Amino acid sequence: MLAGAVALLLRASLVHTGGRLVYALDDAYIHMAVARSLARDGVWGVTPYAFTSSTSSLAWPLLLALADLAVGVREATPLVLNLVFAAVSIVLADRLLRGAPLGLRAVALIALVFLTPLPTLVLSGMEHTLHIAAVLWLLDRVRAAEEDGVETGRALTALGAASAFAAAARYESLFLIAPAAILLWRGRRRRAAVVAVAAAVLPLAVYAAVSVAHGWPPLPNSLLLKRATFESSGAAAIVDRLGGHALRALGEAPHLFVLLAAVILLAARRPASAAVRRWDLMFVTGALLHLQLAALGWLFRYEAYLVAIGVVLVARHLADAPVEAPAFGTAARAALTVGVLVAAFPVIARAVQAVAQTPRAVKNIYEQQYQMGLFLRGLPAGSTVMANDIGAVAYLADVRLIDLYGLATQETARARREGRVDRALLARLAAPAPPAAVVVYRSWFADAIPPDWIQVGTWKVPEEVVVADRTVTFYATRPAEAALLARALDAFQARLPPTVVVRLAGAASP
Repeated sequence: MLAGAVALLLRASLVHTGGRLVYALDDAYIHMAVARSLARDGVWGVTPYAFTSSTSSLAWPLLLALADLAVGVREATPLVLNLVFAAVSIVLADRLLRGAPLGLRAVALIALVFLTPLPTLVLSGMEHTLHIAAVLWLLDRVRAAEEDGVETGRALTALGAASAFAAAARYESLFLIAPAAILLWRGRRRRAAVVAVAAAVLPLAVYAAVSVAHGWPPLPNSLLLKRATFESSGAAAIVDRLGGHALRALGEAPHLFVLLAAVILLAARRPASAAVRRWDLMFVTGALLHLQLAALGWLFRYEAYLVAIGVVLVARHLADAPVEAPAFGTAARAALTVGVLVAAFPVIARAVQAVAQTPRAVKNIYEQQYQMGLFLRGLPAGSTVMANDIGAVAYLADVRLIDLYGLATQETARARREGRVDRALLARLAAPAPPAAVVVYRSWFADAIPPDWIQVGTWKVPEEVVVADRTVTFYATRPAEAALLARALDAFQARLPPTVVVRLAGAASP
């Protein structure tokens, strides 16, 4: 079923890309670029020219790099690995539901596939199926630590491996590992608690040491720039920092509210096993921490691991404490069914939206960032380019990148965190080596573009699905580069999808 759903979405996506495999998020190409640089040049960076701390996952670029070494650099590698880890997630979910009635397990696994939603995550090209598999394995190892009468070396090793793997998959796993360790400690599984924490911290500490040694912060810039933000001052800031942000975010994520409410209500109905109670607390605490400190959405991916856990826990509770059929008539049963469907509507609607949006997201990336990468690939190797979306650009073109968003340029990241991205900064970044092209969302930098920069042209895509702006603007910093850039843009027009509207130096082309 998973393979069939992915195949259907992929087929619908290929219609928009002329049969070319394109991922639904530009960030997928950041991981692919880092993996290629690591495999070929031994450099952890979006280009082989310098170290950059640009990815929120440590494990995913490493896995991609291993695949690059084994079979060569292939654009299909993230797709294949995502299919593998999505399948592993289903197997692990089934393991967590062992003992449940076969029909309930089947429904739960189908729900896991479509509500998470795994097919969309596969086509995103990113690490989220890996993350889901890792946290489900972590839940299984926490259960083993609870059920084993003795904390054996084998059990502790498995728990440590699951904890390290989950943390390396994505930093948000710490939202689950922290409450798990506290619960294990309180349950007198103190060696297990220490192992879980130490194993999770180890890969993150090693990466932090490497990053700091290269002059970067201990945390990736993707975390520092995309973390949840709070009100800047006053009483609102205090409320936000004491949990108000989580409550506001929950109001914007009704699918998580439904799953949290379902788990809490089912858990309150009848005492569950100690392991399941730990899962419940890990899920509720982890969800609240995520809502307070991390982001939501962006093609259904950031909270996907919580949706997966929530689906498994609801099924686990239904299996452990089945509801006895009430003595209702047909009308009452129909009303109850409608009520359940209405309550579950946000989760179901999200799954339907994912199916509809995924091919459009692929089309969006293909029309904008992917074309940017193809265009910049025509520049001389090693040319300097300034851009605010760097994934496809870094993967498809051999350029020296100045990242104006800040994922791959430390000076920009510091300035963005301090709120001082201005004309002086952009002029200073461009000074050492005048860029062959500056490719940005003008809406992001309207007041920061130096007045002597020359606007050469724009590309406009028909809709905004996963791109942050429909229009990208091309600038040059000197007249000589402007003339070259204008000729290159004019020559590239014929290769652009017909849906992209091009405007060059005062002339328009539909």
